[in-house]
Amino acid sequence: MEWFLIGAALVAWLIYLGRKQSLAETPQRSRLPVQDGSAPTSERTVSPQQPWHDSRSRPDRRFTDGSSQWERRPVTASMLARDSGRQPKTPAKWIPSGEDVRVAGVSINSGMFYLGASFAGKSGAENCLVDPTCQVGSVRGDPEGKTLPYWPSYQSISPAARRTYLEWLAGGRNDPSIGIGYVFIFFYGLERRLFVDEARNEASAMAAEVRRLLALHGENYSFKGYASKFLDVADLMANPDISRPALSPDLRDGYEMPLSVRLHLGRKLGSKLPFDSTDALLWVLSLPDTQLRTPASRCFEKLAELWHVRFGSRYPDGLKVNSPRTKIKVEYRAASGGFGGRVDLLDSELGPLPDVAALSAPIDGLRDLLNACTDELAAYSRLLGKKPEAKDTVEAAFLLPKEILTSSSGTGAAALKRVDDLFGDHRIAGVKVTRLAQALEMEIPPKGKLGAGVCNQIGALMDKLDVGFEPDRRYGSRGLEADGYILLFKAKEGAPVDGEAPAYAAARAMVEVAALAAVSDGRVEPSEFESIKADIRSFPGVGGVERGRLMAYASTLLRDPAAQQSAIKKLGSIGADARASVVRAALSAVMADGHAAPDEVKFLERLYKALGYPVEDLYSALHRGSVALDEPVAVARETRATGLPITAQPPASSSGGVRIDHGRLQRIKSETSAVSELLAGIFIEEEPTASPPQVREPVASEGKFAGLDGPHATLLRLLAESGELDRQAFEDEARKLRLLPDGAIETINEWGFDRFDEPVVDGDERISVAEHLRDKLKQTRVEA
Repeated sequence: MEWFLIGAALVAWLIYLGRKQSLAETPQRSRLPVQDGSAPTSERTVSPQQPWHDSRSRPDRRFTDGSSQWERRPVTASMLARDSGRQPKTPAKWIPSGEDVRVAGVSINSGMFYLGASFAGKSGAENCLVDPTCQVGSVRGDPEGKTLPYWPSYQSISPAARRTYLEWLAGGRNDPSIGIGYVFIFFYGLERRLFVDEARNEASAMAAEVRRLLALHGENYSFKGYASKFLDVADLMANPDISRPALSPDLRDGYEMPLSVRLHLGRKLGSKLPFDSTDALLWVLSLPDTQLRTPASRCFEKLAELWHVRFGSRYPDGLKVNSPRTKIKVEYRAASGGFGGRVDLLDSELGPLPDVAALSAPIDGLRDLLNACTDELAAYSRLLGKKPEAKDTVEAAFLLPKEILTSSSGTGAAALKRVDDLFGDHRIAGVKVTRLAQALEMEIPPKGKLGAGVCNQIGALMDKLDVGFEPDRRYGSRGLEADGYILLFKAKEGAPVDGEAPAYAAARAMVEVAALAAVSDGRVEPSEFESIKADIRSFPGVGGVERGRLMAYASTLLRDPAAQQSAIKKLGSIGADARASVVRAALSAVMADGHAAPDEVKFLERLYKALGYPVEDLYSALHRGSVALDEPVAVARETRATGLPITAQPPASSSGGVRIDHGRLQRIKSETSAVSELLAGIFIEEEPTASPPQVREPVASEGKFAGLDGPHATLLRLLAESGELDRQAFEDEARKLRLLPDGAIETINEWGFDRFDEPVVDGDERISVAEHLRDKLKQTRVEA
């Protein structure tokens, strides 16, 4: 009986020990940090699962302080992690950074790893441990980690590989060529330290180390994904008060939106606040399927600046977005495979935050806006791609859209201020061309005529500054002289006009003749300039912008003695037939309606004086009502009828509307054109042109380049075969093909960037094809 009682007691004692052991092995629970003083969220037990394999997006690497204009509140993040194991033989301990330890003769002081055979409560080894009982080779081996398994551990690798790992730790983990398996063994320890040991006070240091490792090994997508997920939660642990992330072209770097962006926008959604321009740009940049093109990534600061302008115009009150029902949740699976769980995120006032990643409705409009901004920066980007050193130059600044060119800072704004200084307190300013060039930081010769390319460049720059000028060769005036006079006037987009419109061309011709007549006696009276301005105001068919430009042009003619003397000399040297043509055309235009008004007579007087004709000849011609100068005139005796004259009733019009004398209009147009053509040779200096090279006629298959239309392809073929063309010759060839010269160069170069990743055409006074691309162009044409 005693033996029976002893046996029963022994069985009961064994049952008791087994129960105690079972309780000791209950899964540990690890909670992600909660802000001090706040209540923890409800916990959920999560069973160990397979590790996460897919790469994830990298969050923004730092957060701005105070960038959010609304209240910053802490986010509570809680998670339940579970691991399993048995009681250890020798417990491991965490080695902090700066503590010296020796393992197998290797001295390590960089820390941040676990040293020991196993953890307390565990009977087996884990893959984050450096086990001092393992054999270590005398020399290192397999630095590339080719022999390491997918889930490596210090215990499972070879002795030579252990030596490599220890020496990598001793070297501060700085070797960028080390195999990624060694990096993962170290990373496993950081995961356990942060999530299982709950070392919240070390979260910032561990996050910094992971970011450093990402900079060295971020090309490995697997490590980048695990590390990015680690940083998402580690940043919350280090700082629950997350503000708006900084804008970055690298926001999108994986298959999910960064958690920092989701949190910030989630708070906006939860608070029912509209997205401002920065919020919207953060959203579209962080989308997994957003692909930034080269102009956007190369010129990101300018992209953001332009985005704010365009977004503000489209959404003046911000972008209102409906909040989704889906809330932000984060699943974390340890790379080591030892634990995992779900992270529930709670705002201290709003509770669970809406997840902007679940929305899709307004995205298409934001993408379209992003693409439009990118297109506007294409020319600026191409210049920087070709000449990176040109970034802070005026040349580059004036390739930017006008709205950001004249922003409060930058090279463009400085140039605008210098040009504004030329005006003083007035809307009109007359200066030397050299002074304007200094304001624009353009290098031009001190004297002499400026080439067509330079004149056009000045015109494009001034258009961006909302400043017009004369003489402007783009609108039919002569070119600029470096030491000559230029009149600046403030006008939207530089006061563009159609310089070839018949009404404008005729008005400009009359201004030129009137200006010559005014200066033909060697002086200009104020009344004469006022008379010219009155003529401009009354000239039919021209609008306010055209009249303003014509007045500026007249002012330059009257103030520029060099231009006056040159024009007078040319006018005096034209032949008798040419002078007669001018007078004939002017008389035809004036007498087209059967009589000459007093103002028209004054104009004809000035014309006769400028051309060297006696004014008496004008009076005779007017009395005859004739436009022929040298033809015999038949004069009939007047016969008066008796009585009172009764005007005959005109025949009724069949249409009942206004009758237009098309013959008269055509006659006026043709005669005015004659005046314009003749005066063009007087007032517009001839450009020195080289004879166009003789090229053989292309056969049907020539002149074709895949992606270029016919006229542009023909122009490129001509330029490629010629080697180079004088600027004027190039412009003539472009116009023959009904192309704008500068626009043609832009189109051909855009095609070149798509085909060869560089521009094809270059030059200012001499337009040429890049020498190294000529053979490629021939091959491209053959392939086409």
